Formats: sequence, structure tokens, C-alpha cells
Amino acid sequence: FEINSAGLLTLVIGENGLDLALKLGFTEKYILKVGNWLGPLLVAAAESDVKKLLIFGYHGKLVKLAGGIFHTHNHLADGRLEVLTALAVQEEIPFYLIQKIRKSQSVQAALLIVEKRDRELAYYLWTRLACVIEKRSNTYVGNYGSWSIEIGAALFDRDRRLRWAGQFGCQQLQALGVNLDN
Repeated sequence: FEINSAGLLTLVIGENGLDLALKLGFTEKYILKVGNWLGPLLVAAAESDVKKLLIFGYHGKLVKLAGGIFHTHNHLADGRLEVLTALAVQEEIPFYLIQKIRKSQSVQAALLIVEKRDRELAYYLWTRLACVIEKRSNTYVGNYGSWSIEIGAALFDRDRRLRWAGQFGCQQLQALGVNLDN
């Protein structure tokens, strides 16, 4: 991998992330396919003088980062629905939807429940999720040093559609010429 002229590197989560990134037009040499050990990789990117890092992955995997879980393998830690439920409470989502989120079988099922009730609210909640992922990731790296790195997040759904990004993620996607699918 290489860092592009703007200092941007994209971490894609797994083979699905890599495949989708390439289909969307990401440049392969500026992509690093990664697995579950995201925390140490974020720090390593900062140490390697990456200025802008885009985390690109499936919402069901990246939701863990919003909860401060930086090793995302399901055998080590889960908490996905708990993190999503807590975020919904913080964002003052209607209580009946919070209950449905908490009782969902998966993050994707929770998304579909909220989208069925209120598509705009679902977009808002998952965009906030991406923003929280960015904040927690930047905080995580800051715990290990003081590097000048901006971490963005872009999430795709089970249908492999790029749907949400945080503030930095949107800026980084725009710099890459990639649009969100809404």
C-alpha cells in the first residue's frame, strides 16, 4: 500500500470491504485490507505519518468501534446492539424504537426496523454512529501519542451499499470522488 498525495490511506475491513471499495473506484494502491485488530492498526498508521485515514467497513463490524471495542472479532467482544441502543438513547430516538433496536437479531435487522418506521431518522442515527466511530477512533489513537491524523469512517450495509459516513469520512470520500448511496 501507499499513502496518496493528500496523505490519505483507506483501511478496508475484510474481503467484502475490499471488493466494494474497488467497485466504487477506490485506488487499490491506497488501500490496506485489514482484519479484526483495528486498534493497533490505527496507531501504526499514525506512527507511519498517515495524515488522513478512512476506515471503510460493514456497519455490523464497525459499530463496535463506537463502543470502544477495537478488536472486532465476535469471539472476543460483541456488544453491537448494546452500543447501538446506547447511541439511540443519547440521540433521543423514540423509546418504542429503542426497545425494538435492543431486541433485534442483528444490527442490519435494527436498521431495517428503524428505516421502516422513519427513513430519515434511520439515516440520522447511522450517520451519528459513523461520527461516534470517528471520535472514538481519534481518541483511541490520541491515547498512544500526539500525531496529526484525521480518522474518518464510512459504513456500508448488508446489501453492500455505501450508506453513511461521519464528518471526516464524508470529506475523505469526496476527495476520493466517491458518493454515498442514499
